[in-house]
Parts: sequence; structure tokens; C-alpha cells
Amino acid sequence: MIKALTFDLDDTLWAVGPVIHAANKILIDWLAEHAPAFTQRYTVKDFNQLRDEVLLHQPLLAHDMSRLRLALLELGLTRSGYNPEQVKQLAADGFKVYFAARNQVNFFPQAISQLEQLNQNYTLGALSNGNADLKLVGLDHLFDFGFNSAEVGISKPAPDMFVQALEHMQIPAQRVIHIGDNPEADILGAQNVGMHTVWVNLDQQTWPSHQAPASAEVTHLEQLSDTIKRLHSELDK
Repeated sequence: MIKALTFDLDDTLWAVGPVIHAANKILIDWLAEHAPAFTQRYTVKDFNQLRDEVLLHQPLLAHDMSRLRLALLELGLTRSGYNPEQVKQLAADGFKVYFAARNQVNFFPQAISQLEQLNQNYTLGALSNGNADLKLVGLDHLFDFGFNSAEVGISKPAPDMFVQALEHMQIPAQRVIHIGDNPEADILGAQNVGMHTVWVNLDQQTWPSHQAPASAEVTHLEQLSDTIKRLHSELDK
């Protein structure tokens, strides 16, 4: 019997690309007002270059999107001529502006209604490589818990986050279905610890030929609760 469902967040329940694009625009506008020397030197397009430079020297930050964002702001502010005290304060304030915007998401159609249905019968957990905040995006009332790669110290598909979720729930892997959009990070990662899986394939991509398929696939979130019900029935035989 299936007892719990774990969900990826970004690109499973909402499209993350537009969210990050909007958050970056809000951040650069804020920097133009509060740290103009930064925007005289950098544009939004330079955030990725700053990020890559930070990761070159601090590779472990790849698992912590919040600390990585702070670090790239600190690097850019330092190079723009601000003193250490200013850098610390401006980076902290800028990150708050960015983080609030990063959590203004537009849910995929039926995402909320499907979660509301599934919440009635299953324990729900969120497992994310990103830094979305369940409370800020408005989902904390539907999820029983959430873990991200910053807390765990490593990103999916490493088994750590899945194992931590199983230990937290005290439910064996074969009683859990993980739902996500990424064939490797979500599906392979969950399969490797013995979970069942549902691939959220909203763009109708081709499944990687070298990889074992997910337990099921949905191409629209409105299919999710029926798919879970079917899997539950099949696996309970």
C-alpha cells in the first residue's frame, strides 16, 4: 500500500525559468537604486558569470542556491568598489529582495487542486534541489515536510535527500512514490533507493533510452491523482 508521496518543486509544480528571470530583473532594479556602482559594471546577463566564478572556488555551494546567490552578490559588490561592511549589508538586503521574488510562482494548471486531493490520503513531502520556500509559495498547508539540497548537503540524484525523507516518515521506500520532472535527478534518484516514480513530462519530451522508465508518466497535472490511484491499486495486488 502506498502511504506517502514526495514531490520535486521547480518545473514540476511551476515553471522555474520565468520565476528566476523575473527575480533577477527585480534584483538588478533594486541594485541600480541601492548599489549603482554594481549596475555600472554588471547587468543581469553577468549573474551567471559571477555564479560560475564563485563555484570555481567554492564548488560545494552548488548544493545551496541561497548561499550561492549571496556569494555572487558579494563578489560583484566587492569588485564594484564597496567596502566589506557595505558589501555584507547590500548583499543581505539584495538577497531578501531576490528571495521574495523567487518565491512568487505561477502554478501549473491543476497543481493546487491535485495536491489538495492527494493530501487527503497520503503524507506529502517536498524534495528540491532549489531554494523555494513552501510557506512563501503558499504550499506549507499541503505538505507535511520538505527538504532541499542546502539542508541535506548534496543534490538529487544522490540518495541522501530521498533517504532522509524515508527516515523522517518512517515509511519503507516501496510504500512511497516520488513525483518529478527530471529523469535523472528525480526518477533515477528515487529508483535507486527503491521508491516508485511518476515522471511529470509536461513538455512531452522523449524518455532517455539508456534509463529504466518511471513507474508512470503524466503529461498534464490533472492526470496525477488518477495515476496515483492506479499505481496504488496495481502495487497493492
